[in-house]
Amino acid sequence: MHELAVTAIGKDRPGIVAAVTKVLHERGGNLEDSAMTILGGQFAIVLLVATEDDPEELRQAVRSATAEFDLTVSICRADAARADAEPTHLLSVYGADRPGIVAGVTGALAEAGANVIDLETQVIGAEAEPVYAMLIELATDAPDAVTDAVARACAALGVDHTLRAVDTETY
Repeated sequence: MHELAVTAIGKDRPGIVAAVTKVLHERGGNLEDSAMTILGGQFAIVLLVATEDDPEELRQAVRSATAEFDLTVSICRADAARADAEPTHLLSVYGADRPGIVAGVTGALAEAGANVIDLETQVIGAEAEPVYAMLIELATDAPDAVTDAVARACAALGVDHTLRAVDTETY
């Protein structure tokens, strides 16, 4: 078996997850990892599937089985060794909505050698005074470098932030 990365994007409607995962199951695929979300009325799904299928054959099967949803489907090999990046820190960023917040903060994280594991953003608050909120799970071996780089970036962007270590103890 090999792993394939499956992505599908389209207008949000009930039944998309069921249709995509049904065809993967029927073709003998095993869903190993997934992320799904709705952004601005668009539904996006990213799946890692263990399968014997050829990427192009599976893409055609998914497109055929989900034709009623008019999805943009992409499938590619993902056989690279899995990164065992576990989050070490959680970064919250919030402030007045303006362009460049994600680029500035993630640039600072890259500069400090941090790996972004998960990133979510949302505009919240009143329409007259929107607040941009961003939550990032990251992994780093150099928390002091991350602290300094993020503080500089957030000050330059005029946004507030909170960086805290993730408690890795399991009960």
